[in-house]
Amino acid sequence: GAFVCGEETALINSIEGKRGMPRPRPPFPAVRGLFDKPTVINNVETLANVTTIVAQGAEAFRKVGTAKSPGTQLVSISGHLECPGVYEVEYGYPLAKFIYEDCGGGLDGTPIKCIVPGGISTKVLTAAEIETVTYDHASLTKAGSGVGSGGMVVIGEGTCMVRLLQVLLRFYHHESCGQCTPCREGMGWMHRIIDRIVGGRGVPEDIERLYTISKLNDGTTICGMGDAAG
Repeated sequence: GAFVCGEETALINSIEGKRGMPRPRPPFPAVRGLFDKPTVINNVETLANVTTIVAQGAEAFRKVGTAKSPGTQLVSISGHLECPGVYEVEYGYPLAKFIYEDCGGGLDGTPIKCIVPGGISTKVLTAAEIETVTYDHASLTKAGSGVGSGGMVVIGEGTCMVRLLQVLLRFYHHESCGQCTPCREGMGWMHRIIDRIVGGRGVPEDIERLYTISKLNDGTTICGMGDAAG
């Protein structure tokens, strides 16, 4: 049930009965993985696509989506919108059309402030940014975010983004496996700072401090959790 076990080597450790902590690489799992045997771990959605490609051929698969992002993505969309649920979205599909037409737009007509496109590890996009983005890897990366896990969250006007950040940092602090010092200490530090800000005890230096800590977490941990929180 640990968030960090979404990382393949942490999952392997968990299956072996050890603590769910990511392993340094090399060796990579394809060389030495579960019980020291060569192991390939893929997302279930990837495996489902493989069966289609084998059955119908690569060209048939490439007829859907874009040249660089062929196929579709299962998007689990929630939050302040009329029709939350799981949708199969073709890559290259206009993001605004998906949210405002297919999903009915903001809940009870509430204007949309922003979205989290692909789970909390991806950068927030404002309502204005949504208008020019298509749902595919290249377009979302260019916008500074990403497809991620396909877990999209819509956030309506009136939502306090500082409180939202508090919820996200509380989650990351709780889910850090504690193996890497920058993540273990950095998550707790950021969580304490945002708690203080929400409690009305923040100081101007806290903003720059949050940026600094998040940058120190970037690329200094075994898995990508430190980067994601930053």
